Amino acid sequence: MLKLAAACIALSTVTFAFASQQPMTVVGSTGAAQTSSAPTSKTYKVFILAGQSNMQGHGVVDLDGKDYNDGRGTLLSVAKDPKTAALVAHLRNADGTWKTRDDVFVRYKREQDETAKFGPLALGFTPYLDQHHFGPELQLGHVLGDAMDEPVLLVKTAWGGKSLYKDFRPPSSGGEVGPYYRMMIDDVRTALDRADDEIPALAGRTPELAGFVWYHGWNDGCEPKTAVPQYEANLVHLVEDLRREFATPELPVVIGEITGPWVEAPGEWNTLRQAQAAAAARVEVKGDANRAKPLALFAPTAAFVREPSDSPNPGHGHHEFGNGETYFLVGDALGKAMRALAVDGAPAFVPTLPPKPAAAPEKGEMSGYMLVPVERVPEEFNAGFSLYAAAWPVVERYPGSNFQTGLFGTWMFAQYARGADGKHDPNDKPGNMYSDIEGGLGWWRDTRFATKTPKFIMGGVAPDFSAWANGPGAGKGRDWKNPLGKYAVAQLSPWVVWPPDGLNLAQGTCGELFGYGYVPLPLVEAKPAREINGQAQAATGDNCWTLFLNTANFKGPVAFFTPHFWAENILTRPELAGKLLDTRASDPNKAFQMETQWVPASIAAETPDGTTFARVAPTSFPVDASGRTVVLHRLTSYTRAALPDAVRAWFAGGSPASGALDPAAAHVQRFKSGGGSTWRIFGEKTDKDERRDIDWRAFGSPVAHDEYSYGYTWNEAFVKPVDEAAEGRGPRVRLPEYFRLTPREGKKPLWTAVDAKDVPSETGLAKLRFNTPREKGEGAYVTPEEADSPFKKPGPVAGPFETTLGDGSTVTYAWYRFADQPAMLNAGLTDAEREEAQRRVELIHRAWTKEREYIAPPTTGSLASLDAALLVTPPAGLEAGYVPIAIKQERKQEAKREGKRTK
Repeated sequence: MLKLAAACIALSTVTFAFASQQPMTVVGSTGAAQTSSAPTSKTYKVFILAGQSNMQGHGVVDLDGKDYNDGRGTLLSVAKDPKTAALVAHLRNADGTWKTRDDVFVRYKREQDETAKFGPLALGFTPYLDQHHFGPELQLGHVLGDAMDEPVLLVKTAWGGKSLYKDFRPPSSGGEVGPYYRMMIDDVRTALDRADDEIPALAGRTPELAGFVWYHGWNDGCEPKTAVPQYEANLVHLVEDLRREFATPELPVVIGEITGPWVEAPGEWNTLRQAQAAAAARVEVKGDANRAKPLALFAPTAAFVREPSDSPNPGHGHHEFGNGETYFLVGDALGKAMRALAVDGAPAFVPTLPPKPAAAPEKGEMSGYMLVPVERVPEEFNAGFSLYAAAWPVVERYPGSNFQTGLFGTWMFAQYARGADGKHDPNDKPGNMYSDIEGGLGWWRDTRFATKTPKFIMGGVAPDFSAWANGPGAGKGRDWKNPLGKYAVAQLSPWVVWPPDGLNLAQGTCGELFGYGYVPLPLVEAKPAREINGQAQAATGDNCWTLFLNTANFKGPVAFFTPHFWAENILTRPELAGKLLDTRASDPNKAFQMETQWVPASIAAETPDGTTFARVAPTSFPVDASGRTVVLHRLTSYTRAALPDAVRAWFAGGSPASGALDPAAAHVQRFKSGGGSTWRIFGEKTDKDERRDIDWRAFGSPVAHDEYSYGYTWNEAFVKPVDEAAEGRGPRVRLPEYFRLTPREGKKPLWTAVDAKDVPSETGLAKLRFNTPREKGEGAYVTPEEADSPFKKPGPVAGPFETTLGDGSTVTYAWYRFADQPAMLNAGLTDAEREEAQRRVELIHRAWTKEREYIAPPTTGSLASLDAALLVTPPAGLEAGYVPIAIKQERKQEAKREGKRTK
């Protein structure tokens, strides 16, 4: 909330002249006068108000505008709020002006002034000397003035940034006496000496020293190793020395609790509060056996702390955020405590204590799948797929590296023979082995430069997650000596550079459709098992699963999985020969879902009536101008006649293939009715069997908007529009945040959406903030620098170049001959085979330009765009047969900081 050390103000040494001592009357709590001159019936009560800046007073009266949080939490706002107006009504006149009392007076001399400000109790006895601030003296003076027949004089001896350990250090503590202790004594004597002249209403009356109020602590809290351990003893000595200075052994004393920004103060600040309370108990000396009243009280003030967001100075935790209600209530508590000590017949002081905090909400999550029903596809459409998926910011604040959620997409598995029951034939499919292409749009735990806008990864998974490949140069882990998929994807496009962190979309993308798909092009030839340079190589097929994109600013193939990525696993698992995606066709009947692995949530402790509530981080879905949410469009499967056969013939000397996927060899799936959600909310410690579903259909209905477009309609009672202007993104709706666990007869309970106003405040859920956490820097992606690494030998032909992306990272890239890029050097190919691949790719570069249509365009919505910083132009002479390869991705500012730390 606050950098405490920065708020601890530096100390300074000041020299003072002292006023002469004058005779006066002093009283203890018994009211028995002790005089050094003739007693008089005409008296006035004197109270010393001492401390540092919070006793000085930084409560804001009526300032507003952006510098004062638009006036939130000022004294004026308290007066205007129907819920609190009665509390401060006595401070205002009928015309709305602020009252001045003629029976309570204040004297206050600022540290830098030669003369003091004095006069009737009103606003302005603060360091600002204006009518826009006040301190505890305002309400304290009203409480004491209402309780006493005699006039009251409040002598404020408070100066900002002053410690008890040094500045107010009393003589009995030993060491050098603090200059502000002496200044306090001098100010009191001067005030009494000059009262007749400065305040005519007190002329002819005799002062009675009636009490001492201490409200202090901040600077000592800033010295936890020295000042805090001594605070109790120093405060006891301060009171004893003050009583001795004025010959008032039973002077009533009120010690106010340090307030600051906390209700429950942490660490040394709580220790300081305990020291204040202990000091109040110790200065409660024994006097007259008949005395019923105590001589000292500790006044808790923590209950009066208000939220910074509800205060005029949200960044000033050391001054209670300038909150007018806080300062008023602190003064009220200090005044009532002193009234109980100094006024006969006054009610006992009853502290206002913070409510017992409810158990903190348990950290949890929301996770599960959004299910999409589609018709089955004939088995011959087994040469890849394409689709359009909506891209949007699911969560409104990126919740940190724990966040892992994909948007709508699919899992493409190898095709296996089916038995009579329609299931995979176990004689063909290798047991429970898992291997697929499952990338898409989303956020992942290994994303380093994340934003609210999703990224795209390729997501090829080697058998049983032994390795994976997310794009050129991006795989499992960071160890290039054990690359685990980092060489699995070869760059194909000469117009798009692929960052290791994933393919960036234009920042602010919200609801636009991102078109992509995979087709098995024969970019390299199938190979038998053999040895190359003494290294065993498994047999491979020629399926180069090639990623095609259709976006607003780029269209065409981008990169492909080398067959070697799949086949290298056969060396250790020979039973997989011929079973993986390098040789197999793709299963056309895929699942289409949205996989949500972790969205932050919190579950409150049960309320007294046994109800459980939860809250989920603000989550949204896009809508179009008609209020529809479209998340998937044109799910298409292909036969080899759509493109692979034509490319094979072209490479063999036939006519050039257009590159476009032939719609005559495509099957566009129709959406079926139904669909649903398995989203659940549960705490970190919740057993799987106790994780409860969300009643999703109560606020969202899955629907086919047309036969090729799938999405949702929304219940407007629970799902609300997001303010586009404030968010700076496209139109969206926010899903419910609050849920109640609702029992069902004979069934498991469900989380049902509720309105925020129906959630009890004691759950603490309303105060939660799902902010982006401050995490350790991501670190750079750096490729091998060794001279014999595939990045260096034979190495690039042009570069390096830099481009800065919308996620704040900078990508350094260089141009490589296609066949000499690192992925091709690690693809299990001979030099001759790489040269043949080079020839084929040069044909593609010359014929398949970036502005043509390759995937049939959408018939609804608009296309998303790639981050324009990813679009590059080959250097002159390198237009065909050369590709851009990322060799580093970093956050430049972070890199500079790292450099400074290592020097």
